Amino acid sequence: MSEKKIYQILEMSLWVLNPLLLVLAVYNQVIQPGLFLQWIGKLHPLVLHFPIVFGILIAMYLLFFNNRRVPIAIEKLVLVTNAVIASGVVICGLLLSKQNSYDGDLINLHKWGGILIALLSWLSIYLLEIKVELKKYFAIFFGIVLIFSTHKGAQLTHGVNALSFPEKAEASVAGNGETVAEETVYKSIVAPIFTQKCIGCHGVDKMKGDLRLDTPEYIIKGGKDGLIIKGEKNNIAMLIEVIHFPMANEMHMPPDGKIQLTAREISILNNWIKGGANFTIKGSELNKDDSLKLFVSKVESVSTPKFEFKSNLPDLKEFNSNYCTTNYLFNGSDEIEVNFFQGTFYNSENLKKLEKIKDGIINLNMSGMPLKKEDLDIIVQFKNLQILNLNNTQLEISALEVLKTLPKLKSVSICGIEFEDSSLEKFLDNAKFKELNIWTVKGTEKSFEKIMVKYPSVKITVGDNMQDQVMKISNPSIEQDSLIIPTHVDIKLKHLLKGVVIKYTTDGTDPDSLKSMDYKEPFRLFDNTVLKIKAYRTGWQSSDIVSRTYYKSEIHPDSILLLTQPDPKHKGNGAKTLIDYDLGETNKYTDKWLGYQNSTLDFLIGFNELKTLHSVYLNAFIEFGAEIFPIAAITAQGSNDGKLFKKIAETTFPMPKKDDPSLIAKIFTCKFPEGTTYKYYKFSVSNVKKMPAWRKDRKGKPAWIFIDELFLN
Repeated sequence: MSEKKIYQILEMSLWVLNPLLLVLAVYNQVIQPGLFLQWIGKLHPLVLHFPIVFGILIAMYLLFFNNRRVPIAIEKLVLVTNAVIASGVVICGLLLSKQNSYDGDLINLHKWGGILIALLSWLSIYLLEIKVELKKYFAIFFGIVLIFSTHKGAQLTHGVNALSFPEKAEASVAGNGETVAEETVYKSIVAPIFTQKCIGCHGVDKMKGDLRLDTPEYIIKGGKDGLIIKGEKNNIAMLIEVIHFPMANEMHMPPDGKIQLTAREISILNNWIKGGANFTIKGSELNKDDSLKLFVSKVESVSTPKFEFKSNLPDLKEFNSNYCTTNYLFNGSDEIEVNFFQGTFYNSENLKKLEKIKDGIINLNMSGMPLKKEDLDIIVQFKNLQILNLNNTQLEISALEVLKTLPKLKSVSICGIEFEDSSLEKFLDNAKFKELNIWTVKGTEKSFEKIMVKYPSVKITVGDNMQDQVMKISNPSIEQDSLIIPTHVDIKLKHLLKGVVIKYTTDGTDPDSLKSMDYKEPFRLFDNTVLKIKAYRTGWQSSDIVSRTYYKSEIHPDSILLLTQPDPKHKGNGAKTLIDYDLGETNKYTDKWLGYQNSTLDFLIGFNELKTLHSVYLNAFIEFGAEIFPIAAITAQGSNDGKLFKKIAETTFPMPKKDDPSLIAKIFTCKFPEGTTYKYYKFSVSNVKKMPAWRKDRKGKPAWIFIDELFLN
């Protein structure tokens, strides 16, 4: 396609896009976009940088380079491309503005500024032949509008003081010389969470959803959607509800992309709101066994009576990832807490990166990480470290001796690390820390009591009394071995730890602590079901999700025959492999799979009388590294005499992509037309005949298919 043709198409599209954006702008309050258009609106922040950069370059070109012009055809193509992108970005922005409540004045300035940018970009196409002086004036005006509008957009996202010079301020943690215990619970442990994680979007300068969280009065008042700390219909406060929404949910707070609340912060807000969200009660007035008492005393132990507000602190963004979070304890503090997650993906390089901020780290949670002695050599460089969680880290207790060199270490947790009494005593000899949390299957109550007597200066906690250490709960279990549903199956869930609540879903969604069903007694499944379960306990980090798929198979054939034979190395139990209700799961080395590579799996099933079928399901194993690919196609034929067959249905499946899930078992479905009734059914299950280009070492060669079960309904 020629440059001229492309230009004409783009120019014509502007006569559609720009009138559309004007309609959206004028009738913005009336128009209610559907879900798809709301999703389109999310493209606004993704592509807005293109017209900004294009616009700046165009303004500079018109202002400074009129004597060294590129060919007019290229100029027009660049300008029309910029105009189309600018119009598209503004339309996305108008749709996005319907999904969130922003400051009214800011959103209007940004909206009309963006519209003006789009219209000026459109106009620039037709100004190439005007006088140079007029083009310079146009470029200056265009640049001013561009800078003004994008600045308003930055204020919407980052607050009105986004570009303000940092001010030095002074504050004290405990007011007029008070200790944390004499302060209100709200001021000492709740307000710092709001300050650090919330008031960027819900403060005096920016008030999404008409909600402010910077003072008790505004917190009590709530926002446009109602009260946030008082439960109404379902007794769940809105603040707690939005915190526990899945990350993918637009209602989740803080939004995806912002620094999330830590498990400790979530627990504080949970306990504070459950206790009535009292703004006046002091730490010293809490009951001894109140969960909030633990958090208040923890702040007491890591704080000093006087505190100088710190400004110009390093941005911790570079240290945050899906597997590690770093946060200042509260706004203005230079003390940092670090939490590592998902031990499967642990990389010691993430720990090594923390050496840049080693002097600020006072709380380090490495629970569940597969640590080595070399990792401890990094940790002992954190000379101001006060609280360290090494639960279930696969270390040997002898390797922990180096921790005694940390001068300020006060609390250590080593639950799950095995030890003998003698090795624990050696670790406790001359130790400077004052608290130790331990648990091991080898220990006995008598031996633990003996050690406690011998080391009275160390408070030793044995077992699961570690609410302030935010341990991760082990996974719950499903006590139902068979994944096949002939008519129904009864599901029983279990967890060994007392006080755990098991939440579950049966629709494939991830369970959460608020909306998902509580497991109280065994329940029954009747149809194809993806069951997901997760364990929760107050003060603990929730478990991983345990998922299991159950398959309905209400019809069992009277006979089955393999028409093509599997590879001798993967022949399973012959034809019975397909109907024995015994799944191979994700282990290709068992004898529960039929493997085919150089031929198609063809098999025949028969019934003693006519049988109506609606669908067939085949369970297949996928592992790209072992050249085992998904099914390429399923073809079904029917016959009443076993000789003359008629094609019933054929379903083809797309060629897999390199980043598709691998090392999984997956169901492939072929549905039949209504009223399909035969005595005999013949099936052909095809493999990928030529592996894709991304499988470079085996490109063009046939892939394996592994099948282990047939489900008929």
